[in-house]
Parts: sequence; C-alpha cells; structure tokens
Amino acid sequence: MVTLDNSFSDTDHEHWDGIRSGDKSALEALATRYYRPLFHYSTKFTANHAHIEDCLQDLFLTIWEKQQALPSVRSVKAYLFTAIRHNILHRTQRDSLFRPLNDTDDAEAPDISPERLLLRHEDDMVQQQQLKKSLDQLPQRQREAIYLRYFEDLSYEEIAHVMGLNRQVVANYLQHALQTLRKHYQKIVFTGLLVLLTWYWLS
Repeated sequence: MVTLDNSFSDTDHEHWDGIRSGDKSALEALATRYYRPLFHYSTKFTANHAHIEDCLQDLFLTIWEKQQALPSVRSVKAYLFTAIRHNILHRTQRDSLFRPLNDTDDAEAPDISPERLLLRHEDDMVQQQQLKKSLDQLPQRQREAIYLRYFEDLSYEEIAHVMGLNRQVVANYLQHALQTLRKHYQKIVFTGLLVLLTWYWLS
C-alpha cells in the first residue's frame, strides 16, 4: 500500500509551483513520480496500454502547455488522478475504442503472476484466489473506490473529486465493499485483508 506523508505532498506542491513558473525539471519530476501509479490506475478502465500511454502523454503535455493557467490545488495527486480518469473516459466516448464503465460493468481482472504465487504458502494461495473472486464480483465503482483508498491512499474527499461523487457516496461504496469482503473473510483481521488487497492490485 502506498502511504503519503506531509513531506511527500509538500514536494508535489513544490513541483506544481515549479511547473507554473516554467520549470521543466519540475514537470519531469512529477511525471516520473506519478507515471506508473497513473498507468496502473488506468488499467482499471482499459487493457489497451498504447491508449493509456497516449492519454498520459497528453495529460503531462497539456499541463506543460497550460502552465500559466494551472490552478492552485489542495492535492496534486488527486488532480492528476481526476485528469487521467477524465482523459480516458473522454477518449472512450469520443472514438468508442474503450467501453465506458458503470456500476454493473465487469472490469478486466489483473493477471496473476505465477512467480508470485509459487513463493506463497498453499493456504495463502487459496485466500488470494478467494479474495480475487470476491473483488471481481464487486460493482466496478466500489472496486475503484477500494483501489483509490487502500492502494493509492487517497482521502474520502480526494476520491470523491476523482470519481465525480460526493463524500457520502464514496463512504457508502467503501462501507458496502468492505462489508462484502468481510463476510468472506471473517477469520482474517482487517490488516490481513489490506495485505491481500495490496497483493490483488500488485499481481
């Protein structure tokens, strides 16, 4: 799980202010930091890696081109996740190459790494497979909220901003998702469940 501290957030804002001042190295630093997390998040919407890369390049190019018009933001990370989500869904609607998501969509399940599984105990493998099945059965937006909260460590307010929802809806999504998962994992303590969630998205 990724955990952000205040210094990490402060550095983001330093880079953001640098971009607004025309510092290209600040853009490169921000892109280096967030390219992989944004790419991984984008795979929740499409398996077309080429189009994800196009959207990411467009995102950072637009940030640079509009540097003087960039707004002051409370969370640079939330801004970037919101922007890439918008870019991909906009491309979906524009050229119909991707399928828009809704609560009843079945998202592409990440491939499970055989090497990773071979290193784990047989009982762990059973738990992981059960968790994967349970997560795959959650509504797409609940899965997305779980991912942003427990893997990307965004706050409820930031998730609401990224997904275009209000905070209470996000809280409801997370509550319902965790209740569903706990029904399947009553013998697993909550920290153990978070470890398995991390495995699910890293596999």
